[in-house]
Amino acid sequence: MKRVAPDALVLFDIDGTLISGDGSGRRAFERACHEVLGVAGALVELRLDGMTDPLILEHVAERHLGRPISDEEAARVFAAYVAHLEGELARSRYVIHDGVEEALAWFERGGATIGLATGNVVDGARVKLTRGGLWHRFAFGGFGSDARERAELVRVGIRRGEERAGRRFARAEILVVGDTPKDIAAAHAAGATAIAVATGSYDEEALRAAGADQVWPTLAAWITYLAL
Repeated sequence: MKRVAPDALVLFDIDGTLISGDGSGRRAFERACHEVLGVAGALVELRLDGMTDPLILEHVAERHLGRPISDEEAARVFAAYVAHLEGELARSRYVIHDGVEEALAWFERGGATIGLATGNVVDGARVKLTRGGLWHRFAFGGFGSDARERAELVRVGIRRGEERAGRRFARAEILVVGDTPKDIAAAHAAGATAIAVATGSYDEEALRAAGADQVWPTLAAWITYLAL
């Protein structure tokens, strides 16, 4: 298996990859949709893995309202969502996945450019990672508030990472780390290497079938290999 350069550009997904919040994001989003749009049970039967926040809201509007929502409505929903998220996280079982601290430390020592590639709006990402003391470890990223499509927010993250590093990175040097087939597809569409971890809702077999360049059971297993 090909080794990874320690000074790579590394973009991490959040939910299912770095942390899990026991459904707190779903509950906060549903509360916001009820509060702002009058829609109860907005996310019932919707699988959120790998979706961006704007696409989730589009689904709610299409399914429950039968119309697009305005930019002003969307801004109000996301503001309400972020306001509810901190409380939901505080009441939930919050998990930092195995190997997160070790992986970040290994790449930091190697001089990597470390950021995020997440479907969360930036303020949602901040709240989720602040809960685990991780937000300060990421100086930039591509977020759901940057683009509705995941591949495009990955491109935004890559561009910001290259601006920060002051250089371009080859495909093999750009690592997008996630836990869903959507993370894998977005990484490849953006010209990056897809590293998949089976700490979310998809097992290793499903992630391999989705075309990940590398699949690991956990970040801990990946970093143990890198540190050899």
